Amino acid sequence: MNHDVIVIGGGPAGSETARLIAEKGYKVLVAEEHRKIGEPIQCAGLISLRTLQTAVMPVGIIINQINGAFVHSPGGEVLTVRDQGGYAFVIDRSKFDRVLSERAQSAGAEILTGTKAAVGEFFSGGASVKLKSRGGESITKTRLLIGADGSKSHVARRIKAPEAEDVIRMCAAEVELKCLEKDMVHIFLGREIAPGWFGWVIPVDKKYARVGIGVSGKGKQPISYFNRMVDTYPGIFKGMKIVRATGGVVPIGLLPRMYGERTLLVGDAACQTKPISGGGLYLGLLGAALCAKVATKALSKGNLSPEFLSEYQWLWEREVADEIQIALRHRNIFLTMSDKEMDQLIRFFSHPLWQSVISRYGDIDYPSRLAGKLIFARPWAEKFFMAGVKKILNYCSAARA
Repeated sequence: MNHDVIVIGGGPAGSETARLIAEKGYKVLVAEEHRKIGEPIQCAGLISLRTLQTAVMPVGIIINQINGAFVHSPGGEVLTVRDQGGYAFVIDRSKFDRVLSERAQSAGAEILTGTKAAVGEFFSGGASVKLKSRGGESITKTRLLIGADGSKSHVARRIKAPEAEDVIRMCAAEVELKCLEKDMVHIFLGREIAPGWFGWVIPVDKKYARVGIGVSGKGKQPISYFNRMVDTYPGIFKGMKIVRATGGVVPIGLLPRMYGERTLLVGDAACQTKPISGGGLYLGLLGAALCAKVATKALSKGNLSPEFLSEYQWLWEREVADEIQIALRHRNIFLTMSDKEMDQLIRFFSHPLWQSVISRYGDIDYPSRLAGKLIFARPWAEKFFMAGVKKILNYCSAARA
């Protein structure tokens, strides 16, 4: 074997997994297709303090502190939520990725950038991987393969892993934009604005922001909804100039299998994202820790069978399955709401009592903490109840059939 582990993908989850395995003395290679770690940017870079602490990031990576949000309903209602304690932080996302990659390298992992990796054949004792770069092509061998190659993971397809329940396609940009309140984000809702998702403005400072929109559903073009959002809110987007276009794809769901023959998946490739916000850094880092734990155990015992590697699935579901399933239930309710119902909900939550509840229990990493309080909010509770009744009726119909 040339390597004990080859990690395909040098994003945060891939780099962190590589570091944790290399620290145990194993020979690890990371193959990243882009020439520069952290580029191109495919993330809004808004994360929690918990994520910063989990990644042990330096304070200098923080660009701006966010203390709240303006949530815009389709009919023009606005919910204002503030929390001076620091709701989230805007970070230098490229630097975030580079720090994790450099740590992996310091731990002993070899990092190859500008290198495309293709899984070859599995054989007794390992798997072959073709590496292609400007310098040519080569074949290398590994005992264990880790797919950290994003939402369109070739590794996942190679082991025939199940697909995500939904995929959110985004159109985003870094822009010049006057931000009157640089500690407040804007969230835009509505079927005509962002079907199945939402739009956003995240201030970087008083003159720059990250703007974007996501859409769910085949045939929908994110860029057309991006332009519609800008045209619908001229007061917010007046004078906006695009500096750099970004974007990306976010898989949504709880993947029922993240392992295969001598293979583990991590990060977006394993659908380790939040169903409500789409953020993947916190869950990706958590997934990296569990993936590395099972990988090193399997390597040490010389057992890389799917049955042994399935412990990773069990650990992941024990850790986050309840949280993700709760978030999916609330997302599914959101998908059934009309624009009129969204207006009513925003008006309801604009009451000072509910504003304080949202400020107190809102957590971008664990939305279930707030979701548990929503059962007392009449408009949402009614939707939640009806969704439960419908599920029971469908189950009974299927049973009779």
